Amino acid sequence: MLKKYKPFLRAGAIDTMAYRFNILIWAAITVCEVACMVFLWLAVYRSSTGGIDAEIHGFTYREMISYVVLTTVFGFVTFNNDTLWIINTDIKKGTIGNYLIKPISYRGKFAATSFGNLLTMTLMFGLPLYTAALVTLGSLGFLPDVTFPAFFAHLGLFLLAGLCASLLNDTIAYIFGVLCFYTDSGWGLNSLKTTIIAFLSGTLLPLAFFPPGLREAVSWMPFAGMSQNPILILMMKYDLGESIRCVALTAAWIVALELFAKLLFSRAIRKVTVHGG
Repeated sequence: MLKKYKPFLRAGAIDTMAYRFNILIWAAITVCEVACMVFLWLAVYRSSTGGIDAEIHGFTYREMISYVVLTTVFGFVTFNNDTLWIINTDIKKGTIGNYLIKPISYRGKFAATSFGNLLTMTLMFGLPLYTAALVTLGSLGFLPDVTFPAFFAHLGLFLLAGLCASLLNDTIAYIFGVLCFYTDSGWGLNSLKTTIIAFLSGTLLPLAFFPPGLREAVSWMPFAGMSQNPILILMMKYDLGESIRCVALTAAWIVALELFAKLLFSRAIRKVTVHGG
């Protein structure tokens, strides 16, 4: 059964390699963004009561810089996804009908493509970027001293959390893509999705900085598992028990949202409006 999706997995990998120059440009822009964030947090900590050695909402300056760098690398590798745009194009061109009559799952097609994309991004960019980031941060004393058994346990959970984050990101992108059945504004839906994820996942700001009530609510939503939780697992700010709980919660959200996506799609295809010839 899975053989039917191998071409889509391969297509995701090939697509990533074909646009590697664009990805390198994106990487260069991302480095500039990280530099700006580093100087911003430096100013924040220097202006705080305790100065550069202060701890703000559970983060020291070194931990915050590590968080910013690792979160940026994580997002660069994990969130490279075109699912929403492809669905929007399929609806507007009417080509979605071709997939509905084929013996494959429309959702499965995107899942396989995204997985191929993730594998390629991880091998081509993820491994060297994570290695460079961890070595640099460690040599500067920004990472805590760890024992290897504990580190490898957290590393394994981080990899699992990263896979779950990628699947969750694709599932949410698919849901927003299906909403394109009801509106012509794919750009608006993508902007809404990007803003929600960036704010609630801890990408822009760790959830520890949120008001207590909001922080507690957001911690149970799927978004924390898309950025903050995997990075805090890697930084070993979560113990093994909390790390396992975070991964399990993200996996549960994937199952729940996949079921919701299936229901939403089954209703959406009853209302197909094809634009164009």
